Amino acid sequence: MIRLGLVWIGLLLLLGLEVLGAAWGAGWLAWIAAPVMIALVATVFMHATRASALSRIFAITGLFWVTILLGLGGVDYVFRTEEHAPELTQPYAARPAAQGIGRE
Repeated sequence: MIRLGLVWIGLLLLLGLEVLGAAWGAGWLAWIAAPVMIALVATVFMHATRASALSRIFAITGLFWVTILLGLGGVDYVFRTEEHAPELTQPYAARPAAQGIGRE
């Protein structure tokens, strides 16, 4: 029971590290803390080290698909370019009226 409490406190400290890293602009801290948190949850709370072979296969497959889905979602942000609409050459009110469109 003490072991679970210590792991829980460790997870809270790692979460605090991630929040402070985000506040300080050091987002790379999340890339260090998150895998440690995942390993702690998988080994201590899920007992993945003592699980059957089928349970391990499902856990690894789940991690694989989460990685694929997050990777596909991240590709959009990596390859997105910022394109602005072209500026108007003259204001809309100064343009000549359309030929009979909207008039009776």
